[in-house]
Amino acid sequence: MPPYHYLLALLAFLSFADACHPRFEKELRYLDLYLGIKPDNNGDIPSKDSAQFASYISSAKSLDCDFESECLWRNAPSDGLLDTSDFWYFKKTDSKLLPVQIQPGRADITEGSHLVLAGNTSNVAESAVLVSAPIACQRKSGNLTFHYWLYNNARVEVIVVRATHRRRHLQTLFRPKINCHILRPGNDICNVHIPSVSEPFRLAIRAFNLKDNVVGSMVMLKNLTYRAETCGESPFPSIFGSMPLVPRPSLPIETISDLDCDRPRSKCRWSNAESTVSEWRIGRNVDKWKELMGISGTEKTHPTSAFLFLAVDSLSPRRYATLRSELIPCTQATTTLSMKYWLKAGTQVEVCSVDVDGIALSCAYLSEEDSPGPIEIDVDAYDQPFRFTLEMIAFDETSIGLVAISDIRLKGLLCSEEPPPIVTTIDPPTIVSLFGLQQGPGANTPYPTDLNCDFSKDYCSQWVNDDGLVAYGVAPRNSEKFPVPSGIKGNVATFVLEGMKTSILRSREVSCAYNASITVTYMRSEHGLVRLCALGHCVDGSKVSGEMTIMATSAKPFEFSIEAASHKNAVVVISEISVSGNVCPLKTMQELVCDKLMCNFNGNLCNYESPVDKPDDVPLNAGPEGATATLDVGQHRAILRSARFDLPAPLILNITITQATFGSRVLLCPDITSESESCQELLGPRVETSEKKTVMFPLDEGAQRFAVVLYHDKAEQFGAAHFTVHSIDIRSSQNEILC
Repeated sequence: MPPYHYLLALLAFLSFADACHPRFEKELRYLDLYLGIKPDNNGDIPSKDSAQFASYISSAKSLDCDFESECLWRNAPSDGLLDTSDFWYFKKTDSKLLPVQIQPGRADITEGSHLVLAGNTSNVAESAVLVSAPIACQRKSGNLTFHYWLYNNARVEVIVVRATHRRRHLQTLFRPKINCHILRPGNDICNVHIPSVSEPFRLAIRAFNLKDNVVGSMVMLKNLTYRAETCGESPFPSIFGSMPLVPRPSLPIETISDLDCDRPRSKCRWSNAESTVSEWRIGRNVDKWKELMGISGTEKTHPTSAFLFLAVDSLSPRRYATLRSELIPCTQATTTLSMKYWLKAGTQVEVCSVDVDGIALSCAYLSEEDSPGPIEIDVDAYDQPFRFTLEMIAFDETSIGLVAISDIRLKGLLCSEEPPPIVTTIDPPTIVSLFGLQQGPGANTPYPTDLNCDFSKDYCSQWVNDDGLVAYGVAPRNSEKFPVPSGIKGNVATFVLEGMKTSILRSREVSCAYNASITVTYMRSEHGLVRLCALGHCVDGSKVSGEMTIMATSAKPFEFSIEAASHKNAVVVISEISVSGNVCPLKTMQELVCDKLMCNFNGNLCNYESPVDKPDDVPLNAGPEGATATLDVGQHRAILRSARFDLPAPLILNITITQATFGSRVLLCPDITSESESCQELLGPRVETSEKKTVMFPLDEGAQRFAVVLYHDKAEQFGAAHFTVHSIDIRSSQNEILC
């Protein structure tokens, strides 16, 4: 029995710092004599610094390692389960061949090169795990290859493990198939196929079954290479269809409501406090909400519009990003911060008011039990500048930390504002009776071709409310229950808002405008807010009553909107809308719906769009034959989404399409979500021949959007699916031509 077998026992129990003691010189000489290898670097595998090892790799090649320099591989922490021992670092010191019993790698290892070795001579089987730096995700299938040598029943496997450890234990995601053993042909290289991985992970190479108290067993590794399409950074920026929360130019704060952040994509004066690796972002959808939040299928609450969120994991460096408002100059009354929020279990978030230097004035923790709220946090009047902050304090590091915030609103009074008049409590039934309110004729009513509106004379059907919260009546005179300014008389349009509500009165689509000016005469009750918006800009009705004016110039179609909101029961009254400047005449509803829905897709998508909402989405491309898309492996969906429209009456949608592949489907979705659960199947999945087909689908008067969804998740079975949308036409419910 060669003496080098006895040395393997030392590898399992002694560090090479101890092995350099003179009493072990004889064993080291035997190892050098029979294998031609010596421990190098004190037996420690050269590894890059901890910061690099704790960061997601930038590319798959970052994990390539020939052990001649520092690598992004190191011994896993021993957990007594998957890992009970270590790999050690050796150098080939001469040109002698390895003994024939050590297979299947090359026997002629280059003199001066390095490798790693794990071995054992005890009766109890040991195992050693070499683990990589973390990988944010792997988009497609990849390959891990390495040279390997086995001796006496030792075995090797590859494991895909979670990027984070749990109580120092490796958490297995899955074990890819492997065919690397001692009976493989000589000079074999282990090649392991790694399927796509959608969450952060590490690769682990495990030597196991290291036992034999007579001759020992061992595994040696060299020349690790990894080839795959990986995510180059943290996966969190891509969740919820997010976009950066970009700081907006600082403007003077005229009213406390300027700091509202109920529409973070268009109006939000909150931002990340300082530069950190993690960041608060704007979420635009709730895809995988339950999975990421770790909630059960019975819990359905989630944000219903754009929201702010922060996601971190144990690899995210502290300090985590802080969300903060702009500075509030000073207040003369209690300031109330209200919001909705959602916390992943174990996530702790602190809300504070802080002074200019960041010193806390008051703080409160968000409670999981009170989620989603809304909650209200009161801060006493303060005669110096201050701001609000939200900061993640801790989370369950065996998972991720996740907090989402929506509908941020502030109520209070700046030192520079005039106190509002005292208004009696708003009781909606009383308001309905006082004003004699009734619903208008609805959106499907003919309307004039300009935006001028005097509600005392007309319902003004060129201004539309979609949620039914706007009613029409007569402003009361000399009422103690609800005082009305003298400038507001006669018939009015009224938002009646119960509790925390928002509602919009929007114009019909304006084709174009040049130096146009819109002025709205309004009044609002104590808890009501109102603003006038166009082209992404808004003007607040900062006074209790008065006028709001906004300018607009655009060669493209757009809408004006009067947006009302409330913190508690409130009323917003609109009496008149006047227009000056050049506003193009309004098109009729029929003209608009023809413009928006009719299309032959010859070279362009008309007024449709083809968004890429998910990683497996592909856009449709317009050409001479129509809008085309090819769905292959990893590319499951293409969306053709309409613009928003108002229908003059129910109509029939005619869609002409060619679909070529068995298993593919054509869906029509009645809303903007494009999720298959709410969609109607038009064609497929049983496709026998490739031919042009026209399908009809009725749209009722309430429809305002639809999406044609092309779907194919059977590419591996039936091949790529080719679709061509040739045209979309509309007809009346009696099948009469409309356009």
